[in-house]
Amino acid sequence: MPYFMIGTQRSGSNLLRIMLNQSPEIVAPHPPHIMERLWPLLEEYGDLENPQAFSRLVDDVCLLVETNPVSWKLGQIDRAALEEACPEKSLVAVYFEIHNLLVRQNLARDWVCKSLANVHFADELDRFGGENAKFIHLHRDGRDAALSFRKAIVGEKSFYHIAKQWRAEQEKALELGQKLPADRFISVAYSDLITHPETELRRLCDFMSVQFYPDMLEFHKSREAASTSVAGKMWSNVQKPVMSQNTNKFMREMSPHDIAVFEAVAGDTLSKMGYPLMSDFDEENQRLKAQALETANPDDLQKRKAQASVMQEIKERLANSENKRHVA
Repeated sequence: MPYFMIGTQRSGSNLLRIMLNQSPEIVAPHPPHIMERLWPLLEEYGDLENPQAFSRLVDDVCLLVETNPVSWKLGQIDRAALEEACPEKSLVAVYFEIHNLLVRQNLARDWVCKSLANVHFADELDRFGGENAKFIHLHRDGRDAALSFRKAIVGEKSFYHIAKQWRAEQEKALELGQKLPADRFISVAYSDLITHPETELRRLCDFMSVQFYPDMLEFHKSREAASTSVAGKMWSNVQKPVMSQNTNKFMREMSPHDIAVFEAVAGDTLSKMGYPLMSDFDEENQRLKAQALETANPDDLQKRKAQASVMQEIKERLANSENKRHVA
């Protein structure tokens, strides 16, 4: 059974995948981002019904896995066997089958892909996986995610561009959640995961129909955490216990201007997802309008007064007419 985390990077996906990876029923490898990296290049392979084209694609997927910073421990992958296992000649088929290979290698039952960019390929994953394909929408306050992107080696760096990405990806995830039944889609907030880890993990395990293991809370002591941590500085926190205070950092580290930029772009989505806004643009707009009137030239205000009075009379007359119609 495949499970796909979706959303925006820098939202705790490595934390969650290593937690889930402590279950013997699940493999949750560090991803080589197969769909994200190769989907845009598919036209360059040509017709995948051509055996040479499909073999080239299979080989490239294997190379991505074999060179992944955190090893899948599959050794040299048998390309011919992987190609033979694919029920159709497509990237998504290779993507599924290489994860199925990892499941068999580890005597597991299910696999989890934490490549959050899969939100952009949800339709293809749903087409191929059918009812077996299930989605975990892992989300974090976009302003905290933006701060994390600024410190990471990957991703956009201006708050404006990060806000655009975060908003688009969250909206895609929310839309998917509206379409799928409850047994195929679950939403997990990073803030809940780090403040109530056992509660959230048990809820997620129920969704996945797997047993909760106490080792999930001791994830930081695992070999997977150790190998992930040394693979890159931006993943170093996975060797630490749950950082329950790792939220609302933007309130301390982002300037009011940067917060305002992010909220101007993604404020509607932040509000929709329950993240309170810090910038009151409506209040600021009213303040500036009042200030403009206070500092306006008195002669200009006088010249506009007669027309303003006419408009007020028109509005009152129309309002009275409307009220009379309702009474009648």
